Amino acid sequence: MLTITDAALEQIKKSMTDDNAGLSLRVAAAKDKDESIQYGMGFDDNKTDEDAVIEFDDLEVIIAPGSRDLLIGATIDYVALDGDNMHFIFINPNDPNHKAPEVN
Repeated sequence: MLTITDAALEQIKKSMTDDNAGLSLRVAAAKDKDESIQYGMGFDDNKTDEDAVIEFDDLEVIIAPGSRDLLIGATIDYVALDGDNMHFIFINPNDPNHKAPEVN
């Protein structure tokens, strides 16, 4: 369904603090008016029975039903863009307007 690169997984784990330790990472996707896909992710403790659950090492990732189809085959990566500025990016074959960023 969804892939998280080693670089992205490492950065996600680094961002965990005492306040969000033990929480799941929720990944969301929604279509814009132009059919492009917008993404969001954050730590969440509101897992439902309808959520898809994927395990990456000791990180639980949850995806709501409305985002599942949009994230099939997508990859989350953590790369250098604009010089040395690091960013999370979503590489998604389901997004007709997706253009891969130039990675330094």
